[in-house]
Amino acid sequence: MTLATYLTLFRILLVPVLINAIAYYEKGDELLRYIAIAIFVVACFTDAIDGYVARVFKQKTTLGTLLDPLADKLLLVSAFLSITFQTNFTLRPPIWIVVVLTSRDVLIIMGLLIIFFTTGKIQVSPNLIGKMTTFFQMITVLFLLLQNSIVPVFWYLTAILTILSGAVYLVREGRRLREISVS
Repeated sequence: MTLATYLTLFRILLVPVLINAIAYYEKGDELLRYIAIAIFVVACFTDAIDGYVARVFKQKTTLGTLLDPLADKLLLVSAFLSITFQTNFTLRPPIWIVVVLTSRDVLIIMGLLIIFFTTGKIQVSPNLIGKMTTFFQMITVLFLLLQNSIVPVFWYLTAILTILSGAVYLVREGRRLREISVS
């Protein structure tokens, strides 16, 4: 296994720690919220670092290609759900935002499974709008953890980007599936 893959696995292992820090946070005792912020920031940095390491040191692997987006989805969906249902947070996203974010990720995973069962292969190919969506989801979670009053602007922007990236994914993967079935 490569260093990039170990970093991705580390990010996955941070998810339950993040969930617990958010779940046990209580108003007036900010330590767990600060721990959640630190864990989330570390997880986001490992996302950037593992991609850099994989490219620069030529450590791209099939396992890493599959685990990296899975780690992102686990981290972000878990963070959004944890914050949404943690009543001690004053600023929480509306449920419909979390449903949009979660639905897109479920749709992508289901699409990948359909393609895998149809073709026997999985090809994960990120695009610019998908990367922007992940970035804005990370910023939104960070502002939610910080309880920054500007966060509603980001959750609406994130929802729009999430919908757009889901549509791009559907069109692109639908085309790919049609090309495969014609061959």
